[in-house]
Amino acid sequence: MRGIEHNLPVQIEQILSWVRQCSTEEKQMILRELMDDTQSLTMVSEPSLSKDWCDADEDEAWKDL
Repeated sequence: MRGIEHNLPVQIEQILSWVRQCSTEEKQMILRELMDDTQSLTMVSEPSLSKDWCDADEDEAWKDL
């Protein structure tokens, strides 16, 4: 997530530091909330999905569209 611009009043590192201090139960609650939020789910999925999408074979397959 580094390098991504955002409008949060805190730095991403501050959020991650706070989450690391949460109990497992609290982390699960945060994850459930994020999973219920389609926009958040899309944001957290993008880096994982981009591993499959951002390669030469994929570019070749979609070049005519």
